[in-house]
Amino acid sequence: MIKNGAIFIMLSGTLWGTTGIYSHLYRAYGIPPVTMSILRVSCAMLVILPFMLMKGRKSFKLSRRGFKIACVQGVITQAVFNVAYFTAIGKLGMASAVVLVYTSPIIVAIMSYFIFKEKPTLRKVFAMCVTIMGVTFTATGGVFDLGKLSLYGIFMGLICGFCFASLAITSRLGGQSEDTTAMTFYTMVFGLIALLIYGSIVGIGEFRADGKLVLISIINGSTSVALPYFMYGFAITRLKHVSYAPILSSVENVAATLFGTLLFGEELGPWRVVGIVLVITSIAMINMPERSKCALKSPGCE
Repeated sequence: MIKNGAIFIMLSGTLWGTTGIYSHLYRAYGIPPVTMSILRVSCAMLVILPFMLMKGRKSFKLSRRGFKIACVQGVITQAVFNVAYFTAIGKLGMASAVVLVYTSPIIVAIMSYFIFKEKPTLRKVFAMCVTIMGVTFTATGGVFDLGKLSLYGIFMGLICGFCFASLAITSRLGGQSEDTTAMTFYTMVFGLIALLIYGSIVGIGEFRADGKLVLISIINGSTSVALPYFMYGFAITRLKHVSYAPILSSVENVAATLFGTLLFGEELGPWRVVGIVLVITSIAMINMPERSKCALKSPGCE
């Protein structure tokens, strides 16, 4: 697993699962969602900057193609995703929004087929179905409130799924020839610029700030943004199939559920346990060694 990058994708997902913890802390300060995103991305950028300065000027260099990929990745996976995600939560609630985000395995599979020529396999398709079922049960606890459905909310949720799927594709494209640290840094730069533009339009709100908030933001930027994005970008080029990435990162949903239960006393319930088991099962499935063509033939095959 370490060799093919799967472990780093799962670590990234686990760290993304801490986002709810910081959102809970931010809400205590009365910080609106757009401002949360700006704080997260700006602090992540500031955390990465010292490491780049230590490496020297070369660490700031990207090819023209690299800058284009970082720009697309920053705008889509940081700015558009955050705006669409918080809108979907407002229209549908957290559980339904999370389920729609994890339509991403299907989107990645389709995009990978056309971009990287990855052919769908029975194992891959089955693992995707198990993942989506697992995320659905983990996020909803088996309770589906159809009265909260909103077509606009569903649309924004699907936009989230596309944005999350594009992270795997752009990370693979950028990671093939660019420095991972530089790609992560410039992704945050372009994402922050887009978020500031959006924030200037809708407003960032008023809130009280103190030293504790600064510390929370720095830790948040480090653990739920900078480090997972760096590991994801590093690992995606070492993953045999790009379409496996969102399945592996679905451990985020499991982590978020467990953090909510342990830290905030949220109810786990039997359906969430079933969901967790399904997600873990799907991850185990795609990490099973593939049988070679030779193994399917006669014992003496070479």
